[in-house]
Amino acid sequence: MVDIERARTDREFARTLQIQFRRAVGMIAGRWKLEILWLLSQRTHRFGELKRGLPGITQHMLTAQLRALEKDGLIKRTIFAEVPPRVDYEITPNARRLRPIFVEIVKWAQDNDSGVTAPAEEQAPASP
Repeated sequence: MVDIERARTDREFARTLQIQFRRAVGMIAGRWKLEILWLLSQRTHRFGELKRGLPGITQHMLTAQLRALEKDGLIKRTIFAEVPPRVDYEITPNARRLRPIFVEIVKWAQDNDSGVTAPAEEQAPASP
């Protein structure tokens, strides 16, 4: 568990957390990575299925994003020795830990679509 209160008072601890946060965000940041992970968190996909599930992505960009996610250990690529070759992509157990975050993002989006606002104590104070 991350002790945010400690980060408020311990500058060195806060710096360490920021470095960890930056590294984590770097692994999932980008125009398509979160959407790819979202699709793969539901089931294993082939390249063509991912391309169809991401309208607007180019083949080159999908390939680059999949390679980066694989390099960071967030997805697994399995090649089957068939003719023609078949390649499956699946989320790794490490990336599966992002599922609760995906659920919270969807809930947040639903709340914002329906006009729900944060409770008063979470809102910024109004300017005089």
